[in-house]
Amino acid sequence: MLKSRLLRWVAVSVVIAIGVTIAAVAGSVGPSVWPDKDRPHFATPPPLEQLPTPLSETSPAAAQDRAKGIYEGPLGEFSVTPRKAAAFPPCPLPPRRAQNYKASELYSPFFGETLEVNECADGKIMGFSFYADAAFGRRYFVGPAKVPFEAPFDRLVLLTVIGHSALAQLPIPAYPGSLRLAVIERFPSGHESGILVWIDNTHMTLKEAAALAAQIMVRP
Repeated sequence: MLKSRLLRWVAVSVVIAIGVTIAAVAGSVGPSVWPDKDRPHFATPPPLEQLPTPLSETSPAAAQDRAKGIYEGPLGEFSVTPRKAAAFPPCPLPPRRAQNYKASELYSPFFGETLEVNECADGKIMGFSFYADAAFGRRYFVGPAKVPFEAPFDRLVLLTVIGHSALAQLPIPAYPGSLRLAVIERFPSGHESGILVWIDNTHMTLKEAAALAAQIMVRP
C-alpha cells in the first residue's frame, strides 16, 4: 500500500516537474522570438489615392475633341502612327560615352557645350534629346517618317520650316502645353539615314516652335 502511494506521488511529481519545465521554457523563449518591436502589427490600409479627373470630363471642348477620335494614316510626307515613332538605324553594341559629339552632323550649337552623349560601337550618335519645360531633339531615322501623334485630323497641320516638310499637332483645347512638332530635315536614302527634328509638349505657339526647330537645324 505504501509502495503504491509512493509510486503515485513520484508520478505526480514528475508530471508537475515537466509542466513547470515547459512553462519555464515557453516563458523564456517567447519574448526572444517576438519582442514588442518585432511583433507583427495590423492596421487599416490607407485609402486609395484618388485619380485626377480626366480633362474630357472637366472641359466640354476637350470632350468634343476626344469624341472625334484619333487620326492614323498618311499625311503629307509623314505617317501618323499613335504612340509609334520612326525607327532608328542599327546601332552596333556596346554603346559608350561619346568623346567628340560636336563632330556629329546631328549636333547643333543650340544644344550647348557640356553634354553627356552616348554613341554606338562604330562611333555614330543616334540622336540628341533634351527634356525640360519642353522636350526636343534631333535624331536619325530609317523607313517611313512616323510620328507618334495622338489627335483628331483637324488638329494636325502640315507646314514647312525653312523649306523642310513639317507636321504639327495643335494643342488640346483647354490644355495649351500639348503642342507637338516634327520636321523632316533629311529623307532616308539608300546609304544614308534620314534626320528628324522634334518638339513635344510645349507651351510655345506654333510660330515659336517652328523658330526653335529652325535653330536646332543650324550646324556649327
